[in-house]
Amino acid sequence: MNQIEFYKYTGAGNNYIYIDAREINTDWVQLAKNISDPNFGIGSDGLIILDKSKDNADFSMRMFNRDGSEGEMCGNGMRCLARFAKDLNVVPNSKDKITISTKAGHIHVKPQYSNNIMNSATVDMGRPIFETDNIPVISNEFESAIPFVFFEHNNIKLKLYSVNTGVPHCVAFIDTPVYDFDLEYIGPLVEKHKNFPNKVNFEIVNIINKNTYDVRVWERGSGITLACGTGAAAVAAISHKLNMHSNNLDMNFPGGKLICNWDGENSIFMEGPIEFIGNGTYKIQN
Repeated sequence: MNQIEFYKYTGAGNNYIYIDAREINTDWVQLAKNISDPNFGIGSDGLIILDKSKDNADFSMRMFNRDGSEGEMCGNGMRCLARFAKDLNVVPNSKDKITISTKAGHIHVKPQYSNNIMNSATVDMGRPIFETDNIPVISNEFESAIPFVFFEHNNIKLKLYSVNTGVPHCVAFIDTPVYDFDLEYIGPLVEKHKNFPNKVNFEIVNIINKNTYDVRVWERGSGITLACGTGAAAVAAISHKLNMHSNNLDMNFPGGKLICNWDGENSIFMEGPIEFIGNGTYKIQN
Protein backbone atom coordinates (compact mmCIF):
# COMPACT_ATOMS: atom_id res chain seq x y z
CA MET A 1 0.00 0.00 0.00
CA ASN A 2 1.65 3.20 -1.17
CA GLN A 3 -1.28 5.59 -0.84
CA ILE A 4 -4.20 6.04 1.50
CA GLU A 5 -7.48 7.93 1.42
CA PHE A 6 -7.85 10.55 4.14
CA TYR A 7 -10.48 12.97 5.43
CA LYS A 8 -9.91 16.10 7.49
CA TYR A 9 -12.32 17.57 10.04
CA THR A 10 -12.02 20.25 12.69
CA GLY A 11 -13.77 20.73 16.01
CA ALA A 12 -13.35 24.35 17.17
CA GLY A 13 -10.05 24.51 15.32
CA ASN A 14 -8.76 21.24 16.80
CA ASN A 15 -8.12 19.54 13.45
CA TYR A 16 -7.29 15.90 12.74
CA ILE A 17 -6.78 13.60 9.79
CA TYR A 18 -9.27 10.71 9.76
CA ILE A 19 -8.74 7.33 8.09
CA ASP A 20 -11.09 4.38 7.67
CA ALA A 21 -8.93 1.46 8.80
CA ARG A 22 -11.57 -1.27 8.85
CA GLU A 23 -9.93 -3.10 5.94
CA ILE A 24 -6.35 -1.76 6.00
CA ASN A 25 -3.37 -1.56 8.30
CA THR A 26 -0.06 0.33 8.23
CA ASP A 27 2.51 1.91 10.54
CA TRP A 28 0.10 4.37 12.15
CA VAL A 29 2.76 5.94 14.37
CA GLN A 30 4.96 6.90 11.42
CA LEU A 31 1.97 7.93 9.34
CA ALA A 32 0.77 10.23 12.14
CA LYS A 33 4.16 11.98 12.21
CA ASN A 34 4.35 12.35 8.43
CA ILE A 35 0.79 13.27 7.56
CA SER A 36 0.49 15.78 10.44
CA ASP A 37 3.55 17.74 9.30
CA PRO A 38 2.36 21.15 8.02
CA ASN A 39 5.21 21.51 5.54
CA PHE A 40 5.71 18.01 4.12
CA GLY A 41 2.36 16.39 4.98
CA ILE A 42 -1.28 17.49 5.10
CA GLY A 43 -0.91 19.30 8.41
CA SER A 44 -2.99 18.50 11.51
CA ASP A 45 -3.00 18.11 15.28
CA GLY A 46 -2.76 14.36 14.77
CA LEU A 47 -4.28 11.25 13.24
CA ILE A 48 -7.50 9.45 14.20
CA ILE A 49 -8.29 5.92 13.03
CA LEU A 50 -11.78 4.44 12.65
CA ASP A 51 -11.71 0.66 12.99
CA LYS A 52 -14.07 -2.23 13.62
CA SER A 53 -15.22 -2.66 17.19
CA LYS A 54 -14.14 -5.76 19.10
CA ASP A 55 -16.91 -5.26 21.66
CA ASN A 56 -20.44 -3.89 21.54
CA ALA A 57 -19.57 -0.39 20.32
CA ASP A 58 -20.52 0.91 16.87
CA PHE A 59 -16.82 1.17 15.98
CA SER A 60 -13.47 1.79 17.64
CA MET A 61 -11.09 4.74 17.72
CA ARG A 62 -7.33 5.06 17.88
CA MET A 63 -5.83 8.51 18.29
CA PHE A 64 -2.23 9.53 17.56
CA ASN A 65 -0.73 12.90 18.44
CA ARG A 66 1.38 14.93 16.05
CA ASP A 67 4.57 13.37 17.44
CA GLY A 68 3.26 9.83 16.90
CA SER A 69 2.46 9.10 20.55
CA GLU A 70 -0.89 7.40 21.10
CA GLY A 71 -3.50 8.99 23.34
CA GLU A 72 -6.31 7.28 25.18
CA MET A 73 -9.03 9.39 23.54
CA CYS A 74 -9.81 12.88 22.21
CA GLY A 75 -12.93 14.88 23.00
CA ASN A 76 -13.01 17.11 19.92
CA GLY A 77 -11.83 14.22 17.80
CA MET A 78 -14.68 12.10 19.14
CA ARG A 79 -17.30 14.49 17.78
CA CYS A 80 -15.63 14.64 14.38
CA LEU A 81 -15.12 10.86 14.28
CA ALA A 82 -18.84 10.39 14.81
CA ARG A 83 -19.49 12.70 11.84
CA PHE A 84 -16.85 10.80 9.80
CA ALA A 85 -18.66 7.53 10.58
CA LYS A 86 -21.96 9.09 9.50
CA ASP A 87 -20.41 10.38 6.26
CA LEU A 88 -19.09 6.87 5.50
CA ASN A 89 -22.44 5.27 6.40
CA VAL A 90 -20.76 3.22 9.12
CA VAL A 91 -23.75 4.16 11.27
CA PRO A 92 -27.17 5.17 9.92
CA ASN A 93 -28.34 8.77 10.08
CA SER A 94 -31.29 7.63 12.15
CA LYS A 95 -29.02 6.57 15.04
CA ASP A 96 -29.34 9.18 17.79
CA LYS A 97 -26.54 7.86 20.04
CA ILE A 98 -23.20 6.60 18.74
CA THR A 99 -21.01 4.42 20.95
CA ILE A 100 -17.26 4.52 20.30
CA SER A 101 -14.73 2.13 21.83
CA THR A 102 -11.53 3.87 23.00
CA LYS A 103 -8.57 3.13 25.25
CA ALA A 104 -10.42 5.18 27.88
CA GLY A 105 -13.54 2.98 27.58
CA HIS A 106 -16.82 3.42 25.74
CA ILE A 107 -17.70 7.02 24.81
CA HIS A 108 -21.23 8.04 23.78
CA VAL A 109 -21.87 10.80 21.24
CA LYS A 110 -25.24 12.45 20.58
CA PRO A 111 -25.34 14.03 17.08
CA GLN A 112 -26.98 17.39 16.43
CA TYR A 113 -28.12 18.46 12.96
CA SER A 114 -28.72 21.60 10.95
CA ASN A 115 -30.15 21.26 7.43
CA ASN A 116 -29.59 17.49 7.69
CA ILE A 117 -25.86 17.98 8.32
CA MET A 118 -24.26 16.85 11.57
CA ASN A 119 -22.57 20.13 12.48
CA SER A 120 -22.25 19.64 16.25
CA ALA A 121 -22.51 16.96 18.90
CA THR A 122 -22.59 16.36 22.64
CA VAL A 123 -20.10 13.89 24.07
CA ASP A 124 -20.57 11.98 27.32
CA MET A 125 -17.04 12.40 28.68
CA GLY A 126 -17.60 10.16 31.69
CA ARG A 127 -16.81 11.05 35.30
CA PRO A 128 -13.62 13.01 35.99
CA ILE A 129 -10.95 11.18 37.97
CA PHE A 130 -9.16 12.93 40.83
CA GLU A 131 -7.31 9.96 42.38
CA THR A 132 -3.59 10.66 42.04
CA ASP A 133 -2.63 7.15 40.86
CA ASN A 134 -5.24 7.25 38.11
CA ILE A 135 -4.43 10.68 36.72
CA PRO A 136 -1.48 10.00 37.24
CA VAL A 137 0.20 12.75 39.27
CA ILE A 138 2.69 12.71 42.12
CA SER A 139 1.25 15.03 44.76
CA ASN A 140 0.46 15.15 48.46
CA GLU A 141 -1.21 18.57 48.15
CA PHE A 142 -5.00 18.83 47.80
CA GLU A 143 -7.63 21.56 47.60
CA SER A 144 -11.31 20.57 47.56
CA ALA A 145 -10.08 16.98 46.99
CA ILE A 146 -8.19 18.07 43.85
CA PRO A 147 -4.50 17.17 43.77
CA PHE A 148 -2.22 20.01 42.69
CA VAL A 149 1.42 20.66 41.91
CA PHE A 150 3.28 23.94 42.42
CA PHE A 151 5.21 24.93 39.31
CA GLU A 152 7.87 27.63 39.43
CA HIS A 153 10.19 28.75 36.65
CA ASN A 154 12.02 32.07 36.66
CA ASN A 155 9.35 34.55 37.78
CA ILE A 156 6.38 32.35 36.80
CA LYS A 157 4.50 30.59 39.60
CA LEU A 158 1.53 28.35 38.83
CA LYS A 159 -0.77 26.14 40.85
CA LEU A 160 -1.49 23.14 38.62
CA TYR A 161 -4.79 21.48 39.54
CA SER A 162 -4.83 17.92 38.19
CA VAL A 163 -7.53 15.60 36.83
CA ASN A 164 -8.02 12.83 34.29
CA THR A 165 -10.91 13.35 31.85
CA GLY A 166 -9.94 10.47 29.59
CA VAL A 167 -6.34 11.72 29.48
CA PRO A 168 -4.29 13.53 32.16
CA HIS A 169 -4.71 17.29 32.46
CA CYS A 170 -3.53 20.10 34.69
CA VAL A 171 -5.19 23.51 34.86
CA ALA A 172 -3.85 26.88 36.00
CA PHE A 173 -6.09 29.90 36.66
CA ILE A 174 -4.05 33.01 35.88
CA ASP A 175 -4.41 36.79 36.04
CA THR A 176 -2.22 37.41 33.00
CA PRO A 177 -4.36 37.45 29.83
CA VAL A 178 -4.07 33.98 28.29
CA TYR A 179 -2.92 35.46 24.97
CA ASP A 180 -0.06 37.27 26.72
CA PHE A 181 1.15 34.12 28.50
CA ASP A 182 4.21 32.47 26.92
CA LEU A 183 2.54 29.11 26.40
CA GLU A 184 4.99 28.06 23.70
CA TYR A 185 7.83 28.24 26.25
CA ILE A 186 6.09 27.12 29.46
CA GLY A 187 3.87 24.46 27.82
CA PRO A 188 6.58 21.82 27.23
CA LEU A 189 8.05 22.41 30.68
CA VAL A 190 4.69 21.60 32.27
CA GLU A 191 3.99 18.70 29.89
CA LYS A 192 7.24 16.97 30.89
CA HIS A 193 7.20 17.96 34.58
CA LYS A 194 8.57 15.22 36.81
CA ASN A 195 5.35 15.04 38.85
CA PHE A 196 3.39 13.79 35.82
CA PRO A 197 4.72 10.30 35.03
CA ASN A 198 2.78 9.98 31.74
CA LYS A 199 3.27 13.63 30.80
CA VAL A 200 0.26 15.93 30.89
CA ASN A 201 -1.97 18.29 28.92
CA PHE A 202 -1.97 21.86 30.20
CA GLU A 203 -4.69 24.55 30.23
CA ILE A 204 -4.38 28.17 31.23
CA VAL A 205 -7.60 29.97 32.16
CA ASN A 206 -8.90 33.52 32.55
CA ILE A 207 -12.21 33.85 34.40
CA ILE A 208 -14.36 36.33 32.45
CA ASN A 209 -17.45 35.84 34.60
CA LYS A 210 -18.99 33.04 36.64
CA ASN A 211 -20.00 30.99 33.60
CA THR A 212 -17.57 32.16 30.89
CA TYR A 213 -13.83 31.49 30.67
CA ASP A 214 -11.08 32.14 28.14
CA VAL A 215 -8.84 29.08 27.73
CA ARG A 216 -5.66 28.14 25.88
CA VAL A 217 -4.16 24.69 25.77
CA TRP A 218 -0.84 22.92 25.34
CA GLU A 219 -1.56 19.33 24.31
CA ARG A 220 0.69 16.44 25.25
CA GLY A 221 2.44 15.25 22.10
CA SER A 222 1.04 18.00 19.85
CA GLY A 223 1.89 21.38 21.42
CA ILE A 224 -0.36 24.41 21.12
CA THR A 225 -3.74 23.61 19.60
CA LEU A 226 -6.79 25.80 19.04
CA ALA A 227 -9.08 23.81 21.36
CA CYS A 228 -9.25 20.62 23.41
CA GLY A 229 -12.39 18.72 24.39
CA THR A 230 -10.88 16.74 27.26
CA GLY A 231 -9.24 20.01 28.35
CA ALA A 232 -12.61 21.76 28.42
CA ALA A 233 -13.95 18.92 30.56
CA ALA A 234 -10.93 19.24 32.87
CA VAL A 235 -11.46 22.98 33.35
CA ALA A 236 -15.16 22.45 34.00
CA ALA A 237 -14.55 19.65 36.52
CA ILE A 238 -11.87 21.48 38.49
CA SER A 239 -13.64 24.84 38.60
CA HIS A 240 -16.90 23.17 39.65
CA LYS A 241 -15.20 21.40 42.56
CA LEU A 242 -13.66 24.73 43.55
CA ASN A 243 -17.19 26.25 43.57
CA MET A 244 -16.22 28.73 40.89
CA HIS A 245 -19.22 28.17 38.60
CA SER A 246 -22.59 26.45 38.37
CA ASN A 247 -23.31 23.38 36.24
CA ASN A 248 -22.92 25.04 32.83
CA LEU A 249 -19.68 26.58 31.62
CA ASP A 250 -18.91 28.30 28.29
CA MET A 251 -15.23 28.19 27.32
CA ASN A 252 -13.78 30.40 24.60
CA PHE A 253 -10.80 28.70 22.98
CA PRO A 254 -8.80 30.33 20.16
CA GLY A 255 -10.64 28.07 17.67
CA GLY A 256 -14.16 28.46 19.02
CA LYS A 257 -16.51 27.78 21.92
CA LEU A 258 -16.98 24.55 23.84
CA ILE A 259 -19.74 24.10 26.42
CA CYS A 260 -19.55 21.73 29.37
CA ASN A 261 -22.21 20.67 31.83
CA TRP A 262 -21.40 18.76 35.03
CA ASP A 263 -23.60 18.15 38.05
CA GLY A 264 -20.60 17.40 40.25
CA GLU A 265 -21.36 13.68 40.49
CA ASN A 266 -21.96 11.97 37.17
CA SER A 267 -20.67 12.33 33.61
CA ILE A 268 -19.46 15.60 32.12
CA PHE A 269 -21.25 16.47 28.89
CA MET A 270 -19.23 18.46 26.37
CA GLU A 271 -20.82 20.16 23.36
CA GLY A 272 -19.03 21.67 20.37
CA PRO A 273 -18.99 22.21 16.60
CA ILE A 274 -17.94 19.92 13.75
CA GLU A 275 -16.70 21.04 10.36
CA PHE A 276 -15.60 18.98 7.35
CA ILE A 277 -12.52 20.49 5.71
CA GLY A 278 -11.77 18.15 2.83
CA ASN A 279 -10.56 14.76 1.68
CA GLY A 280 -8.03 13.29 -0.72
CA THR A 281 -5.33 10.70 -1.29
CA TYR A 282 -2.01 10.78 0.55
CA LYS A 283 1.14 9.13 -0.76
CA ILE A 284 2.70 7.14 2.07
CA GLN A 285 6.35 8.06 2.56
CA ASN A 286 8.92 5.28 2.68
